[in-house]
Amino acid sequence: MIDVRMFGPLRIHDEQGTCLQVDFCGNKPRLVFMLLAVKLGSTVSKDRLAELLWQGNPPPSWRSTLEGYVSLMRKGLATAGESACAAGSVIISERGGYRLDADRVDTDLARFTRLAAEARSTDSTRALALLTGALELARAEVMEGERNLPWITETRDRYQQDVHRAAVRAGHLSLAAGDLDAAALFGKVARDLDPLAEDGWHISIESDWRANRRTDALRSFSALRKLLDRELGVVPCRSLQQLFTQVLRDEPLALTA
Repeated sequence: MIDVRMFGPLRIHDEQGTCLQVDFCGNKPRLVFMLLAVKLGSTVSKDRLAELLWQGNPPPSWRSTLEGYVSLMRKGLATAGESACAAGSVIISERGGYRLDADRVDTDLARFTRLAAEARSTDSTRALALLTGALELARAEVMEGERNLPWITETRDRYQQDVHRAAVRAGHLSLAAGDLDAAALFGKVARDLDPLAEDGWHISIESDWRANRRTDALRSFSALRKLLDRELGVVPCRSLQQLFTQVLRDEPLALTA
């Protein structure tokens, strides 16, 4: 099983966890590989690959050029030590397109999605463990260091939103479990990903207060209020204002559900 890691720079590992030094012989073949990895297990048509690769303006000979890129990808993987070469390349030719063999390739993006999905349909203790595992995978920007091509930006934005949602839920579950340090960590992750979303701030403020870091909680609310006023011209939501009042008065707070 080949492990393709895309949170952070592209890295490809073999079954033993060794990082393979894959020479794709150019940026375009590497981009094709990443496109197929993002769509792991799904066939991507040649027309779609050409549209994304050349941003809607492919050269006249794009079909033969694309086929050449796929040949370079296969050669680079095999040279680097692609497992089970006797069974053929993990890049499978389909009618009119290509796909990565999901039986022989996995990606951290796919694992994150599976863990987050499973967490939505299980009990809170199990869900928190699954979300913690998912967030361990997502410690860096997707395809870090790559050019801001439209499809790369779209993919980054989609996963950033998914990671933010996972961090917010993990934060609430940690608060409910009384693990205030974990809640503070997840709240910070959520805040860093989307500073204007108030969920992460709520988790941070509540976890700090309940952990006897009342000054930090008040400081965070003040920072959020200034940020929302500067960027959006609004004030914090009602629930956050109520929380601020409770922190200010140091009133008892029921456990977050």
